[in-house]
Amino acid sequence: MRIQYKNWFMLFVLLCVVVAGLYGISGRLAGNREGAENRKEVWAVSKGKSAAAGGTRGTLKLYAGELSGRATAYHWETAGDQRVLSLLYQKVGDLAEVTWQKKGKGAVYRIRLKKDVMDSDGKLVTADTLLYNYYMRCQASYQGDDEIDGMSIRGLRAYRYGITGKKLRQRVKKVKQEIRKPDKKLRQQAVKELAIPVLYREYYWVKTLYYNKSAQKICDRYPEPVQLFAYYYAPDTSYTGKGKTVKQAVQDIAKQYGTNLEHLAEMTGRDYETKLQGMAIQYFWPDRAAGAGKIQGIQKLDDRTVRIETTGYRESDLPKLQNIYVVTRQCSGNASGEKESGAGKSGRSLPVGTGAYILQEEGKNMLRLQVNSYYDREAVNPTQIVIQNGDLTASRCIRSVCDGTFDMACIWEMAEYEKKEISSTMKKGDALWESALLGGLVYHPGRVNATTISKEAADTGDLGNVIRGLEMNQVE
Repeated sequence: MRIQYKNWFMLFVLLCVVVAGLYGISGRLAGNREGAENRKEVWAVSKGKSAAAGGTRGTLKLYAGELSGRATAYHWETAGDQRVLSLLYQKVGDLAEVTWQKKGKGAVYRIRLKKDVMDSDGKLVTADTLLYNYYMRCQASYQGDDEIDGMSIRGLRAYRYGITGKKLRQRVKKVKQEIRKPDKKLRQQAVKELAIPVLYREYYWVKTLYYNKSAQKICDRYPEPVQLFAYYYAPDTSYTGKGKTVKQAVQDIAKQYGTNLEHLAEMTGRDYETKLQGMAIQYFWPDRAAGAGKIQGIQKLDDRTVRIETTGYRESDLPKLQNIYVVTRQCSGNASGEKESGAGKSGRSLPVGTGAYILQEEGKNMLRLQVNSYYDREAVNPTQIVIQNGDLTASRCIRSVCDGTFDMACIWEMAEYEKKEISSTMKKGDALWESALLGGLVYHPGRVNATTISKEAADTGDLGNVIRGLEMNQVE
């Protein structure tokens, strides 16, 4: 009996040991996961120092999305282009208060600059700077994306044609006739300066459809973006784009348009008539390409205020006036993107802006930005941003953050479409503790101070505001 009791007692002890062991393993696993999560916040204890606790200004290695290599303050093609431009420039709406009121059939807009705004050369931005920006975009030679030249600004037509009265009406009639039946030279100019830049941007828009679930059926039908691009934009329906590079397809389709851009206008929702008129004005009267005289409806009221009057009111006019990037006269180049002296390491001259950064170097697949010391902001780092170009998936971006290629990567376009792949990737291996996701931003929690990332900006895809408040951790 005693032996049987002893056996039962030993069995009970053994069961207790097994239960305790299982409980310990479970706790360890939970602790490991909790530790992995906490490591994102306290990683700096072992490998770096928080910027808030004596960190240093640093270099941010950033993936902003695919870049076209052709973006300027007047033209962009990709979401990545827009993100980079938001670091180099500020818009009128960022630098000034814009108020308006109706006047007859038109409207009067009052644009008043904030105090002590400086560009990256340390020059004060004044009402003259605003005049320069609006006048430049009203010239017949301007072929940027902005549509200031299409507004009904009082006296704008006389400025563009360089004449008034009966002769103005005659010139307007001549330009319209030329656009309807253009000669070879004007047709080639329209293809090169207008159709091709617009089509490149539309091609990149077509690529975003492959990350849109609602477009999955049409994308499955056209697995190559070039072919889907041809399906949407080629006036010649027999043109498929099959076997063509992006450059070849864009050029082929642009030649099909010439100066007949009605189909392109339907696809993009933009009116290209004013741009074509500007080309014809340059063609007939080259001395009027940069305008002549003053525009009656654009006036300087004082050193910080400009008044703009239109003869017809449209709701779209206010955002047109607010959403242009402000550039300054000094070393600003021109809207055609031609090189000028002082281009620096980039090899091409970008206009001087008022953004948080300036372009220091431009390589084949890389941009290096340097902090603008005249920019008024609270955060002081990163002082440099190295932006790598490429067409990467979200999973590839996450792995690149983990291996140190990037400190931060923008995946806003892909975040919803690749949701499962992103979740799977971030739960594996090093990605568990060496990457974190906020909105459409993937970042390394050890190299980037997570507490300085604006959640609102990360959720809305506003890279400019993310970077302007960002701080880097000091890594030993």
